[in-house]
Amino acid sequence: MKRPRHVPLRRCVACRESRPKRELIRLVRAGAPGDTGWALDLRQRAGGRGTSLCPACALAAVRRGDAARRDDAGRLKGFRRAFRQDADAVTSLLADLEATLAATAAPTPQPADAPATADTATRAAASDATPAAAAAEPPRPNGGMHG
Repeated sequence: MKRPRHVPLRRCVACRESRPKRELIRLVRAGAPGDTGWALDLRQRAGGRGTSLCPACALAAVRRGDAARRDDAGRLKGFRRAFRQDADAVTSLLADLEATLAATAAPTPQPADAPATADTATRAAASDATPAAAAAEPPRPNGGMHG
């Protein structure tokens, strides 16, 4: 019987819920000791101690001025408690992250009469490929590994 894979857990500093590490946003201190700057650690590899924040708490902190809802009150209180005087700096950092993610997630609509780009042409050709066509390709020098 195969053992289940270990999933590292971290606790959100605002709502105190434990979640898998990959689901959380990691923030680390930036600069010299005593510096109040924070930086996002999206790869979750930066050295030193960091702090984790769940996406719901990050979103609640970003929209606190816009349309804070009643259910976000506890998250905001925990966020303020965790970051104290740095809460505004962290909020602006998270707002920049949200804007960047929104810009990259929104697909750009293409008109129907627009010419196909090389990327869409490549995808179309790859979807039309048959196993017989793949077998007819000459072997690659490295044994077919690594593209």
